[in-house]
Amino acid sequence: MEKQLYYVNLNPISMDTISPTRVDDGQLIEYEIEATPAEKKALEDLLHQVQAHDVELGNLFSFRHFDDETGDADKNEFQRGLNDVFEELYRLGTAETKQKISEIHLINDDQ
Repeated sequence: MEKQLYYVNLNPISMDTISPTRVDDGQLIEYEIEATPAEKKALEDLLHQVQAHDVELGNLFSFRHFDDETGDADKNEFQRGLNDVFEELYRLGTAETKQKISEIHLINDDQ
């Protein structure tokens, strides 16, 4: 299957949107990737999962957010998901994207 060029941003509002066109916004960091339709779909699913864990609606209407242990578990789960996103962005990324991610040390080299 042939790979196409896509742009991914990690803005919490539109995190799960992978676009074939670059957004002309100086405030937005976009990661350029090359992916097959199946790889694009898998990344969209991963982004959607991570975004869903960012703010879980059930926690907004309960006192769970006052429980440090629960809050820490939620933060750790979100961070693990974000780590998975950056690993996938690096794997699918263009040379420029791989350089950006390497420069800000978002990939664990210990693996």
